[in-house]
Amino acid sequence: MNLRSSRELVAPFRRSRSPVSLRRSWPLQWSDLGLFVLAFALISGAWIGLGFLVTGPLERSVGDLDRRIAASLVDHRTGTWDTLSHWGSMLSEATTAIVVTAVVMAVMLRRWRRWREPLLMAAALALEASCFLTVTLVVARDRPDVPHLDRPPIASSFPSGHTSSAMTYGAFAIVVFLSTRKRWPRILAVVLTLAVVAVVGLARMYRGMHFLSDVTAGALLGLVCLGATWFIVDHAHRRHFDQALRREFG
Repeated sequence: MNLRSSRELVAPFRRSRSPVSLRRSWPLQWSDLGLFVLAFALISGAWIGLGFLVTGPLERSVGDLDRRIAASLVDHRTGTWDTLSHWGSMLSEATTAIVVTAVVMAVMLRRWRRWREPLLMAAALALEASCFLTVTLVVARDRPDVPHLDRPPIASSFPSGHTSSAMTYGAFAIVVFLSTRKRWPRILAVVLTLAVVAVVGLARMYRGMHFLSDVTAGALLGLVCLGATWFIVDHAHRRHFDQALRREFG
């Protein structure tokens, strides 16, 4: 098979705007759902264990540091920082994350007419949210014993769901890496992702909603969920493409 034939085969996945081609580009199979379930179980189990470690054997070391930092942040509160931290926290509020993901998915589908990138965005957020809810309900760590600037929908503190959700924005950085080999867009995408995660994490701590260990665990949770999702979605996309090649050329 020559290069021209390969490009002609790939063209329907990239350029066609017909609904049929978009359906044909759907890469996931039932086996991939099984991989997501396995990833959910493994990641949730690992973070539940980490949560019990932080609230158990490490309570006197990690817990003491957490409480000192939480109290120090309260002492440095000002009206300006209260406002800024509110907007920093809102960067990965559940509604914000869902809306941003939906809009970016729609743009990607319109631009590329394929599911790999949109699925990465949506599935990473879904996996992260599922793992976060499971872990936080099981570990049930009390939030910092300081005045809270928000009303939490869930009483549990570990891990920080806002921070883990912010880390899944890294899916956009992966898309940038796939779309260009230029260095500056790649660096910018990574820097912006890390900046959002840092801002969200600091905002949640400042507002008395999470400990430092909650934020750290949340960032790592989002990163692992993003990596697992990329592995599954990219593998499914490559398999789907190989199957299309075999159908076309035998």
